[in-house]
Amino acid sequence: MVRLDAPNIYVILDIPVIRGAGREPESVMEQAAGGGAKIFQLRYKGVDDGVLYEYAVKLAELARKLGVMFIVNDRIGVALAAGADGVHLGEDDLPISAARKIAGENFVIGASARSLEAAIRAEREGASYIGYGAIFPTGTKSDAVPGSIDTLLEIARKVRVPVYAIGGINADNVGKLVSYGIRRVCVGAGIIAAGDVYEATRTIWETINNEENLK
Repeated sequence: MVRLDAPNIYVILDIPVIRGAGREPESVMEQAAGGGAKIFQLRYKGVDDGVLYEYAVKLAELARKLGVMFIVNDRIGVALAAGADGVHLGEDDLPISAARKIAGENFVIGASARSLEAAIRAEREGASYIGYGAIFPTGTKSDAVPGSIDTLLEIARKVRVPVYAIGGINADNVGKLVSYGIRRVCVGAGIIAAGDVYEATRTIWETINNEENLK
């Protein structure tokens, strides 16, 4: 079973970015899982539920075969119908408390938080984990709000649920996060649009699991 509180690579499977790189999401999931990624989120903004559901069903089945966790962005109905492990909700999506009532206690519900106050509120409402960023500049999400490592560390101290850094993270800069003790990272283009998906994932995995980087 995948543990949310362990050092983790959480891959954002942003479909337009994957397609733009000339790849298929299933292939990206397989290669990234082989490199050490344990959590995957399907993200496809602007499509209807039927289209998203088709992607989600295929990826949920593959995730089960690979022994990784599969999350759907935004849409709890699609996540539940497709047999996903959870859903990730932004601050403007369905309230965490409402999603928890629908999905039950065992369903993973992730929450985006742009501040300490938002993170505390999300935990109180039943979030399973917090995603905070953007830590570095990112071109994957046009509405990303700049964050800071200091705020990320403060959130991690003040909440009990796992906290994941997100935004512009790649094999070249993840070491900076690890030097602060941050070992749970969400990565989008830094893996799915990398020259070699497996190698990019493996490099990040080795960095977050290298104790020397914490000294």
